[in-house]
Amino acid sequence: MRVLLVERDSLQRELISEWLRESGVQILTEATAHGAEVDAILIDVTCQQQAHETLASWRSAHPRAAIVLASGRFSRSDMANDAMAARLGVTRILAKPFTRKDLWAALNLRTTCPSSPGRPV
Repeated sequence: MRVLLVERDSLQRELISEWLRESGVQILTEATAHGAEVDAILIDVTCQQQAHETLASWRSAHPRAAIVLASGRFSRSDMANDAMAARLGVTRILAKPFTRKDLWAALNLRTTCPSSPGRPV
């Protein structure tokens, strides 16, 4: 699986990358994703308005990719809210802080989670 990771915070990007590598995911960045086949895009957003603006460009560049939004502005209950994800036009929502298990579930990764969920992002 190839995941395009769009995360502005360098520490969070590093931790998320580590978790994805543990599950065998190939991580792409904005710089390396041009012309590449992308299975999923994990996008950090600050608000819903930014999500709408950001999503349009990523959808046109990678129309087949599943899109997962992550934000500190979402709540844990939003993560289970399929209607909100549908309204935003994304596959899943991740509320920060999230765990490795949350991330893997959002990306539908078939991986055994270590017994410790790790540091939340």
